[in-house]
Amino acid sequence: MNHLSKTISDWKRRGLLESRERMEEIYWIRESSTNCEKCGEEFISSQDRNMDHCHTTGIFRNILCTSCNVKRSKLSKNNTSGYIGIHKNINKTNKQGFTWVFRVNLDGKLKTIKCSVDKEFLIKFAKQWKIDNNYDN
Repeated sequence: MNHLSKTISDWKRRGLLESRERMEEIYWIRESSTNCEKCGEEFISSQDRNMDHCHTTGIFRNILCTSCNVKRSKLSKNNTSGYIGIHKNINKTNKQGFTWVFRVNLDGKLKTIKCSVDKEFLIKFAKQWKIDNNYDN
């Protein structure tokens, strides 16, 4: 498997939801990038160039240095629901294309408690579950 195919396969596994043609275009953009699109720092090595994408929509955003990519990753770990522990996950089996997932950290491991397409229902469920299980995040 050549580098282009291996990279695109890895991006798919990580959640990039672009067409094959677009992924090839992104690959060549990444390969030719010399500076981070956020901070402008020059890339020291090819490992410094990171393909940044939205983990909710799967759409490519830009090419970032490792430092900016890590900072963005920390910011996006909040969530998209407005409620701690509930996140939106891409799920192509549902007609709306996503599900809401309620996860908690139990004994050092992230455990999925419940999934739903109805965010408000899941927030009510999560609040009650936390009370019933004396869970304090």
